[in-house]
Formats: sequence, structure tokens, C-alpha cells
Amino acid sequence: MILKIARVAALAAVLGLAGCANATPSTPPGDSADARRALEGSLGGVRAGNYTFTRTGGGQSEGAVHLPGSSLIAQGHGPSVLRTGSGFYLRYRIHGDGYASWAKLYQKHAGDADAKQRAELARVRRVMAVLDGTHWVRADEKRLTAAAAEEDLSGLERMPPVPTAEKPDVTGATELVTAAVTARRDGDTVTGTLDATKVDAELGVFANDPYYFYGPRASAMPYRARLDAQGRLTELTVEVPGQLEAPASQPPAGFPSDAPTAPADPPVVITITRYGETPEQPVPKGVTDLDPGAYEMLTNDVD
Repeated sequence: MILKIARVAALAAVLGLAGCANATPSTPPGDSADARRALEGSLGGVRAGNYTFTRTGGGQSEGAVHLPGSSLIAQGHGPSVLRTGSGFYLRYRIHGDGYASWAKLYQKHAGDADAKQRAELARVRRVMAVLDGTHWVRADEKRLTAAAAEEDLSGLERMPPVPTAEKPDVTGATELVTAAVTARRDGDTVTGTLDATKVDAELGVFANDPYYFYGPRASAMPYRARLDAQGRLTELTVEVPGQLEAPASQPPAGFPSDAPTAPADPPVVITITRYGETPEQPVPKGVTDLDPGAYEMLTNDVD
């Protein structure tokens, strides 16, 4: 009898092991493979390169993308750029305080300037008249990129990314979805958390160093993605915590997750519409060529 029981137990153990070997690997708690597939698949429309978007909270921007013909990326604060056909255009305002200071400086010295200085002052006034945040100017993209590279000096360091065939999404949605830690689906809505420290700082969606500003909370920001009937992303909302009252100077393991913070920052909200229906952008009316001397002014236009 004892021998029979032992054999049954051994057989049960073997069957149990076999069942474990054939079982589908489990997903992490709070995670769903179906939700992840839906979230990743929702980016197909953006990657097709024809869409209209807005982004509020964090770095505010809006745009209309119609690849390969044109793209318009306008920012609430900072440079706006338009590419249509072979032309590249800039809309930019010399920083508020700097704009007023420069204007007063040139007005002050205009009276005692010689002929050469008067010509230079007149040129600067023409440049400032079009770099007022309302006018579009035809610009040299390579020279603008070089000016933007002077990060310690140039206000152009916040140049928005221009969509290309290789990277058609400039909304920030792809980066945020890629940073998702968990995903759960309920109908046409996917929710979970994402790790903001994995998001490229160049997009300007969050602070340059999310961990430094938000601490461990940066690695678990709640998000909600809404999909349309075709499974395309229509809205992505990320709840942003308040910034730390004392910046995080310690390694993540040593900084308390409940450290005091300021009130929560506004959420980042990305909306995407007009998939496949966004038209090409025309050349701006009344556009002029940016004076070659303006690139040095832009390089030294500090915040």
C-alpha cells in the first residue's frame, strides 16, 4: 500500500512538472499582453506620417504632418518650424527681455552712430522686425541647427524635431508608449504606468531629468490611452507628479518615494486627429528671407 501511494505521488509530480513546462509564461502583475499589443498597434496611424496633433502640459506644441510633402510644428514657447516642398521656414521671437533691451540699446545709440553703424543698426532693426514671433522667414535649416547646438547660449536649443520617413512621429506618443511599464485594457481604453526616465529629453515632454525633478515617482507615472474604432491612438494622457521640494541628489534606491513635493504639475495630454486627411501646408504669405547676419543673433539669444 505504501509503495502504491509513493508511485501515485511520483506520477502526480511528473504531471505537475510537465504542466508547468507547457504553460504560457505569465505577464507581470497589472500587465496584459493584449493591452500591450493594442497600445503598440495604436501608433500605426502616426507612423504613416499623415496626422494633426496637439500637446498640452509639459512642452506645448501643435502640428500638421503630411509626409513627404510638408510638416508644421508650432510651439507655445520657442521656435516654430515649417517645411514644405524644398523650403524651410522659421517663426521665432527674440526673448522678451532681450528683445526690449536690444531695441532700447539701438535707439539710444542711433543718434551718434556713423554711416557704417547706422547701416548695421538698420539691418538689426529689420531682423528684429521679423523675429517678433508672428512673422515667418525662409531660413537655412543647417545654420539654424548649428545655432541650436550652442545649448549654453542659444534660445534655439528648443528647436522642435522635424518629422522624417524614418521618424514620422513628433508628438511624443511613440516615446511614451515605448516607456510603458504596465498596460491594462478596458474596451477602447488602455491604462497603466510608464517610466518617464526612459523618454528622450530632447522632446521636451518632461523636465530634462525626470528623476532629478520627481524622484522615484518618475518611474511610475499613470497614463491613459484612448483608441478609435480602428484602434488608432486619439488621446494619450500622462499624470505628472509634483516636483520634489528638494532635488533628488541620491541614487533611486536611497531616495524616499514619499519625499515632499510641490503640487502636481498639469498632465501631459496628446491628441491626434485627421489621420490620412491632413493636407500639405502652403508657403506662408508675405514670407521673406532671413538676413544672413541674423544667425549670429540667434546663436547668442540667451534665455
